[in-house]
Amino acid sequence: MPELPEVETIRMGFEKYLVGKTIEDVEVRLPKIIQSGNIKNLVGGKIIKIRRFGKVLVLDLDYKLSLVVHIKLTGQFIYQGPDRPKESEISKKYVGNVPNRFTHVIIKLKSQNSKVKSGQTSFLYYNDIRQFGWIRVVPTDEVEKSPFIDKLGPDPIRLSSQVTLTLDNFRQILESKKTAIKVLLMDQKKIGGVGNIYANDALFLAGIDPRRPAGKLLSHEAMKLYWAIIEVLKRGLKYGGATEANYVNILGEPGGYQKHFLVYGKENQPCPNCGGKIIKTRINGRGTYFCPHCQK
Repeated sequence: MPELPEVETIRMGFEKYLVGKTIEDVEVRLPKIIQSGNIKNLVGGKIIKIRRFGKVLVLDLDYKLSLVVHIKLTGQFIYQGPDRPKESEISKKYVGNVPNRFTHVIIKLKSQNSKVKSGQTSFLYYNDIRQFGWIRVVPTDEVEKSPFIDKLGPDPIRLSSQVTLTLDNFRQILESKKTAIKVLLMDQKKIGGVGNIYANDALFLAGIDPRRPAGKLLSHEAMKLYWAIIEVLKRGLKYGGATEANYVNILGEPGGYQKHFLVYGKENQPCPNCGGKIIKTRINGRGTYFCPHCQK
């Protein structure tokens, strides 16, 4: 599932290409994707702000309605418009052509942006092979109280006025917890945005066995892990996220962090630190990769 760096990359793409444009029309091809609200009520609204809460994206419109989206496992947003960079290409491997049989929502946009000739049309396509993603239409002043968002833990990457994960509250989150540290890192109610890829790599970078109870980490280990989380998320952002299955940015391009994984997905490959073999186990049903020599 796309994690914080992937969703933040999409958010930055939305900010670059959608803000200032007006929604001219919406075509819904798969009604179940719209979990609540009437998406047609967005027609005529201008997109003024893009936010992210953990793995959830929010598009705020000028008349106090917001589009709230969780792309889940295979969701994709693909932008087509006159302001696309000429050198950008939609990945044939991960997307194909748009629209396609997995395109469930099409948003038609009209430009009111100085970067694009006024009145020109562009499109935002929502694809989702597995159909796990969801879209909701919510009053803007109720977004932070809406289901799922209201339960999210603090975000490791600072965003506007949202609650940010600090070292102090990270230590409080760990305190007295018997849960395996990897499971806790992926609990969205504890920390927003961290998933399997970045939990694996952060624990490796910090030298911590993913099976250890969270509450047993020493103070210096908690500090090391906190900064490791920030570091691997920043690396993920630097490379535009990681593409394993279906993730692409809004230009339809894959990310590059998969070329820089530390241990994730590297079963039986040499550890980048000691040269020993990386092993794979399952913790709470999720594939977990670590070096038994380097992670204690």
